[in-house]
Amino acid sequence: MTLKEADIPFALGGSYACWARGGPEPVHDVDFMLREEDVARAVSVLAAAGLRSVDPPEDWLTKVFDGEVLVDLIHHPVGRAVTGEMLERSSEMSVDSVRMPVLDATDWFEMTLLALEERYCDLARVLPMIRAMREQVDWDQVRRATAASPFAEAALLVATRLSLIPPGDGLASTPPGRNGANRKAGRIAATGTGVSPHSPAPTSPPGTAEPAIVAGRADTAADGGVPGADSRPEERVATAGRSVAGQPSAGAPGSGSGSAGSGAGASQAARRAVDPAEADEYLAGDLHELLAEDPRVAELGLEVAVREGYVLVEGEVATDARRRAVAQVIAEAAPGHPVRNDVTITGRTTADGPANVETIQ
Repeated sequence: MTLKEADIPFALGGSYACWARGGPEPVHDVDFMLREEDVARAVSVLAAAGLRSVDPPEDWLTKVFDGEVLVDLIHHPVGRAVTGEMLERSSEMSVDSVRMPVLDATDWFEMTLLALEERYCDLARVLPMIRAMREQVDWDQVRRATAASPFAEAALLVATRLSLIPPGDGLASTPPGRNGANRKAGRIAATGTGVSPHSPAPTSPPGTAEPAIVAGRADTAADGGVPGADSRPEERVATAGRSVAGQPSAGAPGSGSGSAGSGAGASQAARRAVDPAEADEYLAGDLHELLAEDPRVAELGLEVAVREGYVLVEGEVATDARRRAVAQVIAEAAPGHPVRNDVTITGRTTADGPANVETIQ
C-alpha cells in the first residue's frame, strides 16, 4: 500500500524537492510533508506495506524506514503546520522516474530560510539553491513570510546584491561603487591565482600554442561544490519514492525551466562595465565578473579565458536559456570577439565541438 493508493495528500519536501526542481544534489534524508491529521494513517499504511516506523522524540515529525533508507514524515516544519492549501500548491513532477507531488518552490524557500539560525546559517548551501530555483519563486512573498528572521534577511540580501533575485521595495540591486571594486577584484583573479586546481586547462583557439589566461572561480563551494556524503542520492529518493509515493513513470528528475530575464537595461550596463579593447587578462576578469552580475546569467562559478581576442567560457548553469545568455552577454560587452561557449547544463553534457564556437559581431 502507498500514500497515493491510500489517497493521503502529501508532497516531497526537503533537499530532494530542491533537487527535483534543478537544485544541488541532496545530502539529507528523504522528507515528505503531510498534514498532522494524516500522519497516523500514513504510518499505518506504510507499516502495512513493510516499512518500519519509529517514534522519535521530536513533536513535529515522525520517521519510517524503508530498509536502510530513512523517511521523515513532517507535519510542522519550522513551527508551521502543513496545510491542505500548501499541499495543493505542490506540482506533480517526475523524480527519478517516480511521479509525485513536489512542494511549491515559494513554500520550500520560506521553510528553508526560516530554518536558518545561530547554530546553522550556511549560505554556501543556500545560494546555489537560490540560483537554481530563482525563476520558480515569488520572492516578495518569501520576504513577507520571513521578515521576522534576521538570518533569512541576510540570505536574501546577499542573493539580491549578487543579482540572483530581484530587489524588494526600496532595495537597490547593486550598491553604489560595487562595479568598480569588483572589476578590480576580477582583474586580480584573472592574473592566475584564481585558477581552480581541479579544472582542466582551457582549450586554446586553433593556431595558438600558449595557454589561455583564466579568470578563476569566485565561489566553488557556493556553486553546488562537492556533493555530500551521498554519492548516489537518486537511488535513495527512488527507493523511498516508490515505497512511499507510489506510481512510477518514465522521466528524468524535474528541474526549473524558467529563463533568466533580459532587457535593454542589462544590455547597456554590460557595455558600460567592460572595455573590449583592454588587455586580455583584464578583459577576462571583467567578463568573469559581468557574468556573475548580469541578471540573465548571474553565475559566480563560470571560468573565462581570453587570448588574442578569443573568449572561452566554461562551467555549469541550471538551464539552457541561461547557457545561451552567456554568449549573449559577452556579445553585448565585447563585440567582435570570437566566443567558445563550453558551458554545460547541470546534469547534462554539452558536446557541441567546433559548432559551439560563435563569432560575435
